[in-house]
Parts: sequence; C-alpha cells; structure tokens
Amino acid sequence: DIVAENNDPEGTGLTAILDDVLFSCQEIPFMAIDNEGSSKKKNRKYYYVLHLYSSLINGQKVVVTLLGIQVFFDILVSDGKPSDDCEIKSILKLFLFAVIIQKKTYLQIYTSGTGKRKTVMKAIQDNNYETASDDLYSFYRKVARENGIQLCGWSILNFWPVADLKIISNQFPISVLLQNRILVLAWNIKMQSRELGDFAEALDLNQNIFIF
Repeated sequence: DIVAENNDPEGTGLTAILDDVLFSCQEIPFMAIDNEGSSKKKNRKYYYVLHLYSSLINGQKVVVTLLGIQVFFDILVSDGKPSDDCEIKSILKLFLFAVIIQKKTYLQIYTSGTGKRKTVMKAIQDNNYETASDDLYSFYRKVARENGIQLCGWSILNFWPVADLKIISNQFPISVLLQNRILVLAWNIKMQSRELGDFAEALDLNQNIFIF
C-alpha cells in the first residue's frame, strides 16, 4: 500500500509517506540484503545476536535485530543407541549442558559462543558423529533455518516485540509478494570478422555473430 500511494515519479514524496506509516505503526515490507552476527552476554550466559540490514523505500537504512538466540548444534543419535552411552558422555564434558530432544533422536548441544561451537563441533565430526542441519562457519544460516527466517526474501516489519523466537516465522515470507517474478538478462556478443579491425555487422549475412 505504501508503494502504491507513491505516484511521484521523482520519489520526492517517499519520505513523507514512510513517516506517516511509521507514525501510525503500520506494517512495512522488508527484504534483508545483508546480515551480521555477534555475541552478547546476559545473566552469565552467552547469546547470539543476528542483525538483518536493508533499505526502506526512501533509501533510509534499517536494521532488524534478533536477540536471545542460544548458540547450539545438534548431534544425531543412531537408532537403538542409548543416550547415556559412555562415548557421548565423555564428549559432552566439553559443553555447558545438553538437552535431549525429539524422542532422544538428537542431542542439542549449547555452547558459550560461536567460537567454541566451531571447535567442539569439529571435534564431534572428527569422531564420526553426524550433526544435523549445521553450518560449521555460518551459524546465522542455522538460526535462519531453525526459525524460518528469510535471509533473501520479503518479510513484514511491525512494531510489536516478539517474545518467542519460534513464532517469528509468521513474519516470513509475504505470500502476496511471492507471485512477483524478476527476469534478469545478460548477454555477451562475440563477432567474427575476416580482417583485423573489420568488425562484423548484424545486417551482413556473410559475417558471423554469436550471442550468449
């Protein structure tokens, strides 16, 4: 709606339209174009912070910050293997704590930061334990997958705090915008001529022009 209201070809009214939308706390379409992760300590625990960056319709920069994300990864437990296996217990000493989820199929391991996550997860994989949907060097991708966050799609910004990160997927994606299609064309023209400096022309049937 805020885009449809703008009928000024030079875009001079975009800021006024956006200010009105912000003042009335309306929902705003948002597409992340970059992201950044960091760690933050709260109540003696480390949490992951995910920042999503974008631009609004008037070119104003905006950042969406997701807080309170615990750093973790998942270990796949083989069928029929008891969860109190001695090998698993010896490995779990390296972690802060472990929570068994999904009917003891996975062990969810929480660490004190992304740095320790990389080190411990590498040790786990070197011991032939399989991890589920984990990126060794890109924790933000796991956060996005686990919580249904679109890193390269349209979403909705509103002005209501989200108490539970699990329900944030309700803001991703915008189904009405999924119908839009963008066609990107790129080409490279190669010309073959008889002599140096004698370039081929499309109207000359004796010359060869290749378009990729």
